[in-house]
Amino acid sequence: MLITGWLWCLAGGVIAGLLAGMLGIGGGLVIVPLLIYLLPVLGVPPELVVQMAVATSLATIVMTTFSSARSHYRHGQISWFWVRRLIPGLMVGAIFGAWLATQLKPEWLQRIFSLVLLALSIRMLVPQRTGEPITGVSKRLMALISAMVGSLSALVGIGGGSLTVPLLQRLRVPIRQAIAVSSVGSLSIGVSAVLAFIVLGQQMESNEGLLGYVHGPAWLGISIASVLCAPLGAALTQRIPVKRLQQGFAAFLVLVSLELFIG
Repeated sequence: MLITGWLWCLAGGVIAGLLAGMLGIGGGLVIVPLLIYLLPVLGVPPELVVQMAVATSLATIVMTTFSSARSHYRHGQISWFWVRRLIPGLMVGAIFGAWLATQLKPEWLQRIFSLVLLALSIRMLVPQRTGEPITGVSKRLMALISAMVGSLSALVGIGGGSLTVPLLQRLRVPIRQAIAVSSVGSLSIGVSAVLAFIVLGQQMESNEGLLGYVHGPAWLGISIASVLCAPLGAALTQRIPVKRLQQGFAAFLVLVSLELFIG
């Protein structure tokens, strides 16, 4: 692996780790675009770049969100009430989303990802509801919604926090608690989807450094940095205004989504 490739992976991991801790997202919003540009440099065939970027992103999310979830647990922010209602649907949906990602043409998968980025950037700028948490939503409806979140997250290589946090906020769950629950949900999506991508990728010709659709060296470089930085991001949520961070990140997502859609 080229030295410059390692440096880019480490830089992406730092950003992904901080975002995972601060916003409860798995970092895929940064990692997938990075890998789409980086994997061809590392010798990945064009027809596999987008699927491999998605799978590798989710593999790094497993490491990042495990570290982030552990930090939020130590801060006492995880609501197990919401974890029990979200996790089963997220995991089932993630397996389906991983399968669907291997069936779509790369250019369509990249455009879907760019549209998801644009929608999420707009959603970050919408004011959130406040008040007492809404706990009366039926378990079946929550299972359906969480399955849809899991499917879309695995399809485009994000941990699901970008979708789960707004969902929980709509149910009036406090922002820091929503971020903590989202980190557990992102971990569940990552584990389920990565296992599916590994199994689905067994039919590909054997390539050094690959585990199914997961690019091992890129995964390792990004994971090292993201795991180290996720606890720092979790600690920063207690000190900095999350709203300002969301606004800046939303502007960044708009630019990336337009570039990926056109490119």
